[in-house]
Amino acid sequence: MKLRSVKVLCLLLLLTQLFACSGPEEKKKKFFDKGKALYEKGDYVKANLEFRNAVQIDPKFADAYYMLGLVELKRNNLKGAYGGFNKAIELNPHNLDAQYQMGKLFLAVREADKAMEKAELILKENPRHEDGQLLKGAALVAGKELDKARLYLEEVIGGGVRKPDAFLLLASIARLKGDMSGTETALRKGLEANGASVELNLALAELYAGTKRSGEAETLLRKVIVLEPKNISHSLNLAGLYWASGNREKGESLLKSLVAGEPKDEERRLQVAAFYLGRNLPDDAERLLKDGVAQIGKSFKLRFALSDLYAGSDRADQAIVCLKECLTLEKDAKNPEVIQAKNALAKIYLAGQDLVEAGKYVDEVIKASPKNVDGHFLKGSIALLKNDGVNAVAEFRTVVAEQPQSIQGYLRLAEAHALNREMNLMNDTLQNALKVDPESSDVQRAMARSYAMQKDFRKAEEQLRKLVRKYPGDMEARSDLGDVFVAARDFGRAESEYADLKRKVPQIPLAYVKLGELYMLEGKWARGAAELEKALQINPRATSFLSSLMQAYLRLNKGDAAVALLDARIRSNPKDAVAYTLLGQLYGAQKNLPKADQAYSKALELKPDLWTAANDLSFLLCEYGTPKDLDRALSLAQKAQAIRPDDATVLDTLGWIYYRKGDNRKAEEHLRKALAKGKDNPVMNYHLGMVSQKSGKRDLAKESLDRALAGKEWFPGRDEAVKTLALVR
Repeated sequence: MKLRSVKVLCLLLLLTQLFACSGPEEKKKKFFDKGKALYEKGDYVKANLEFRNAVQIDPKFADAYYMLGLVELKRNNLKGAYGGFNKAIELNPHNLDAQYQMGKLFLAVREADKAMEKAELILKENPRHEDGQLLKGAALVAGKELDKARLYLEEVIGGGVRKPDAFLLLASIARLKGDMSGTETALRKGLEANGASVELNLALAELYAGTKRSGEAETLLRKVIVLEPKNISHSLNLAGLYWASGNREKGESLLKSLVAGEPKDEERRLQVAAFYLGRNLPDDAERLLKDGVAQIGKSFKLRFALSDLYAGSDRADQAIVCLKECLTLEKDAKNPEVIQAKNALAKIYLAGQDLVEAGKYVDEVIKASPKNVDGHFLKGSIALLKNDGVNAVAEFRTVVAEQPQSIQGYLRLAEAHALNREMNLMNDTLQNALKVDPESSDVQRAMARSYAMQKDFRKAEEQLRKLVRKYPGDMEARSDLGDVFVAARDFGRAESEYADLKRKVPQIPLAYVKLGELYMLEGKWARGAAELEKALQINPRATSFLSSLMQAYLRLNKGDAAVALLDARIRSNPKDAVAYTLLGQLYGAQKNLPKADQAYSKALELKPDLWTAANDLSFLLCEYGTPKDLDRALSLAQKAQAIRPDDATVLDTLGWIYYRKGDNRKAEEHLRKALAKGKDNPVMNYHLGMVSQKSGKRDLAKESLDRALAGKEWFPGRDEAVKTLALVR
């Protein structure tokens, strides 16, 4: 019995040891160690999961939070990094590495005072902490205390600190003072202590390249290539040096050898292609990528890059072909690269106003990946274009719920609330965006637009003035300032802002377009056309302001010049649906129905879901066609409505067609819906007045026609409106 009892006791002890080995402490250590190994390998996604598993087991595991901060830092998520380091410090204030990383984050967001606080805290606990000393030096430099920083860093180096950052900081001080000799001296001393430092070698090579000492820069870059042979960016830097020094052949030879050495290395091809694009050599980039696709038949990455190149050079059709090839490479609809290809296709169709095709691919993405942020963002963008504020709000709420750091998500959500006239919700959304990034220019500009929409032009101006003072080079903010004055009908100040913008950036079309459209608003058609022509000279492929230029030409009786301009665009690009649409508008304004029909029909042949062309042609057929054309007009208008169900102009067209067809009930129904979105529109009021007069509703007819004729603006049917108003009075 005793022997049996001893055996049972031994078994119990063994089981206790086994369970202890797999207890919480052992588990969290296992997750932590695995996470560190993955971090060292550069697999930050998986490392993140392991560290999160560790803190789930022990929510007070400070070291795991510190590593989570490092992971987020590698993923360029500064807010996530801040959260990790802050939690690590909260749990263990003596973690000086975490304190140091927090100090670096403060430097990154230009908060030198807070960085200095962290440096002093570190040095109080450990006066010889080298990173703490360097953080203090960097905080002094960031605070513009250059002389104090130089003396301090010289003292630190004299005390035995030899890290490359110490010498890089000294060099930056000298460079800020314009002392190139001092910059070189600091870097050379750094290399004496750290001959294998890539950062120091690159900094000195950059200095030599900038001072036309190409031979010495080349020597240093070749040294760096030896130090890090797998880092292709160093070879690209050398190729760039050859280019800059006029030795392009040598640069091209180096690039060819880079690709030839590893012909099936996708990343290498992508980086070399980016080099070509950065030097405005799209043909070389295209050739390299196409050759890569031929050699690596199942490469998604190369096709994505090629489609981006095509899309960026107004070759949407080729981009679409490239992306559709991606869909043949993998049958699994849930494959991340298949989803990426479908999102890219949706973006291209969306840019071309083909909402049906864009929606088709977006729906496929969301079906395969219900929480796909890009898919919901695109679906929300489609809803905005359809003036469907309710669904836009739903989609962008999903975006910010899944990706709380998405500034663009908040901006689009605010836009959707504005569409729904939910001004308080719009303001709340923008405030939430500011919490994510208080320095965001985009959010601050959106705040200004919000004030302007609510007629608080003073606040809008203050917001933009503050932004311009902080970022003098922000040309979009300056442009917005002019827009605020236009909205306030202060055209003199608007003109002053746009003219100042033109002086500052004469090489971009923006200011010319803004001035041109302002002059047109004031009825100064010749001056407006002149500004828009200058914008077109700068960017001959532009389409955004072509419609305004055509309108100016018509007002100036330059219809022939407008037609000639559009014909030239069509000759250079026979698939330019926008040019055909504008040509249709020109012929429509001239009441030339056959030619307008021909132009619009061609636009719709190229882009079947171009709702503006369908709606415009429908209206022309109704206005100038025969009774036989009304059925075709109705079909076209209904097609436009399927794409833009709540658009006021489409509803107005439908109402006018029903009036022509003798269906006054449907006519009034559609026109009332249209006027609910723009009650002062003279054309829509004229149409409702005519319908009401025909239906025997004299009071409504009088009210609508009075409103239509309240302004001096000419519109098709104004003479008939005057006559009809006289009848119903």
